[in-house]
Amino acid sequence: MKKILVPIDGSDCSKKALLKARELGKAFDSHITILTIIDSIRYLDMDFKFDAVRDGIDLSKQLLVSALEDFKDYPGEVETIYKTGDVAEEIIDVAEEGNFDLIVMGSRGLGIFSRTILGSVSHKVIQHSKTTVMVVKDCGHQEE
Repeated sequence: MKKILVPIDGSDCSKKALLKARELGKAFDSHITILTIIDSIRYLDMDFKFDAVRDGIDLSKQLLVSALEDFKDYPGEVETIYKTGDVAEEIIDVAEEGNFDLIVMGSRGLGIFSRTILGSVSHKVIQHSKTTVMVVKDCGHQEE
């Protein structure tokens, strides 16, 4: 397992996925790529699309810088990238184009339906990716 892809969105689940990827990466001496995607679908009908996408890029960059803090003493190589597009499709494309061995992602993200058992993005990635996918659960959203 030489290459691990970790898509993040700032949610508790993606944070746990990031930490799990770090743990696996240390055990297998893996190269880790942290990915965040600006969901362009969300901005299709906006009059101020340019500003919204620019703000999304700024937020993505901040998210990636923050994620790198968890890898300060990581012994392997870590890189960050951001893309714009359909979130699930971009994850699948990056994984295939980069010949990743594993995608580690959270079961739910920051989307409107984040309380579903398995988020629509993780479900789509599992169903359509040729790359092995590890879904990290227990994201701190349990009902009391």
